[in-house]
Amino acid sequence: MEENNKTILDLLDIVKRRKTSLSVPALVVIALAVIVALVMPRTYRSTSTILIEEQEIPKEFVTATVTSYAEQRLQSINQRIMSSAKLLEIIDKFHLYGDLRRTQTTEEVVAHMRNDIKFQTISADVVDRKTGRPTNATIAFSLSYEGRNPETVQQVANVLTSLYLEENLKVREQQTVGASKFLEEEAATLQA
Repeated sequence: MEENNKTILDLLDIVKRRKTSLSVPALVVIALAVIVALVMPRTYRSTSTILIEEQEIPKEFVTATVTSYAEQRLQSINQRIMSSAKLLEIIDKFHLYGDLRRTQTTEEVVAHMRNDIKFQTISADVVDRKTGRPTNATIAFSLSYEGRNPETVQQVANVLTSLYLEENLKVREQQTVGASKFLEEEAATLQA
């Protein structure tokens, strides 16, 4: 039996003999890639990553009133921010989707903006303080916006990030007011 061991020189010889059948498809693929790169519009993405910090009020005092799952709070905030009214304000402020606004309905334009916004939670394995067991918890989230103009994309991403932070502050303030009222009522009950 004949051994079929090929050396590097044998492989180079094969490439030399088949250079036209290898180079033509390679050139076609490169040409198509260049054409697609030139024809497709440029898209920019701006991303913010926000770390979720734990509350500073001792959990022993206000466990039932202040704590809530970060994921639930984020979903609630996300629904408020992604409302048509909020997104339309941003669209009007930055004059986004001018070409789409002429041909599509307002809801279609808002839906297009929702597609350009990416919201993703970031989870990690942590140890639950109550049970001492490892658990998966949301520790941060990232928020991205994609568009054609880099400056506008960055400004819209900043506005969206600010809206999330402001909405979170409102929720935390409401929870703190509720906790404060609860503590005042408990103090009044104890004094009585």
